[in-house]
Amino acid sequence: MVIRTSILIILFLMVGYALYQNLNKDDKTVFAKEGKPAINFQLKNLNKEKVTLSDYKGKVVLLNFWGTWCEPCKKEMPAIESIYNKYKKDGFEVLAINLNESAFAISSFLKQNKVNIPVLLDKNDEVNKAYNVYRLPASFFIDRKGKIVRVHEGEMNEKQIEKWVKELL
Repeated sequence: MVIRTSILIILFLMVGYALYQNLNKDDKTVFAKEGKPAINFQLKNLNKEKVTLSDYKGKVVLLNFWGTWCEPCKKEMPAIESIYNKYKKDGFEVLAINLNESAFAISSFLKQNKVNIPVLLDKNDEVNKAYNVYRLPASFFIDRKGKIVRVHEGEMNEKQIEKWVKELL
């Protein structure tokens, strides 16, 4: 009886401590959101060069999270590339962030689909987590001051992309 009572007391203390910790924790988790500054990051591109988001301040940036296995991603890539080629001279940049795939698989995909946009490799899911991406494709439109002005989950068409880019240029 003494052992049972002791175990019960220990369990109550552990539950009480867990509740106390959860109620009093200071949640400092920061996610990228519309209307907030874009979270800076550094990733490598397909040439293994480091690319930092803050290097693009002063430009309109489209962060596009995608995967080669994602059918909507495949469908929107030509539209993204078309708008990128049309407006890059005006200060529009695209950073296509691939999630956890090999450089070989990505390069093969780009070559096969004749797509030529800057691709970054998010091998550890750090940027994916910071931007709170759950569904692909996911796109973040960032203004010249570095603020996220539009978040879009799902496939975009060329007309949508162009409208949103023109609003920011």
